[in-house]
Amino acid sequence: MSRLVEVPSAQRFPQVLTIVAGDVVRFDASGGHVREGGAVEVLGVFVGALLGTDGTVLTPAGGPNVVLFRGRAPGRARIDVVTGDPWRAPVTRALTVVVEA
Repeated sequence: MSRLVEVPSAQRFPQVLTIVAGDVVRFDASGGHVREGGAVEVLGVFVGALLGTDGTVLTPAGGPNVVLFRGRAPGRARIDVVTGDPWRAPVTRALTVVVEA
């Protein structure tokens, strides 16, 4: 069964993260991309939202705050995760992801 791996503070993630193919990694971040390798794909950059008591979706004002990556196939990939204010002071951190079968 695939796992949802949550990285609550992208400031403290390890330099190498080992996951299994099918796992999804969630970073609290404002952006990200795959720098090299095909073992990982970006599922998207999102703004977190909540379901209100009346069934409406409540979305805060501001930039994106969640990035999802998925382990596609066994191998290695190098990803960048962007944290901080995406317009004024973004910080890009590199991470190697090892995807196991």
